[in-house]
Amino acid sequence: MGHRRLTKQIVIDALNKTKGAVYLAAKSLECSHTAIYDYIAKYPDIAELKEYYDEEVSDIAVLKLRDSVIKAEPWAIKYQLSTKGKSRGYVERQEVTGAEGSHIVVRLVGDDHD
Repeated sequence: MGHRRLTKQIVIDALNKTKGAVYLAAKSLECSHTAIYDYIAKYPDIAELKEYYDEEVSDIAVLKLRDSVIKAEPWAIKYQLSTKGKSRGYVERQEVTGAEGSHIVVRLVGDDHD
């Protein structure tokens, strides 16, 4: 890639333009994504900026999920109940059995000191 000299402000500007998308910021700066991650690791305020954009997109996803639940979309209701609704008892469970419903035989392997 190119040999453009990066500065803290150039990286901040690129992350702002790409809403925290590291690979797109790197592409726009003609540098590697690892160079951007190096700045994120080195400067707490750049790490905070990246986290802000990550959290913002999570908030947007939460609002979209909420809209889908309100629209009574079955997949959204199921997802909401199986994640956020766990404390209310909406938990998916799987029954594990042996072949054709038989018991599972458990054998412990290890040192016998009998």
